[in-house]
Amino acid sequence: MALLESLKKLKDDWKLITSVAKKPDKDMLNYNIKLTLLVIGVVGILAYIIQLTVTLIIK
Repeated sequence: MALLESLKKLKDDWKLITSVAKKPDKDMLNYNIKLTLLVIGVVGILAYIIQLTVTLIIK
């Protein structure tokens, strides 16, 4: 029974969250997309540099 009650509570919590949440405006959405892509790019470049450095050291 506890599982069913917790699932029902989870469903109610999600309904509350979606009713309170608001959509971001276009400028904020574009800002978030650009920031996310920038962070992904920086992390990718760092990972490539680390991989290249380790490969050259082992060689």
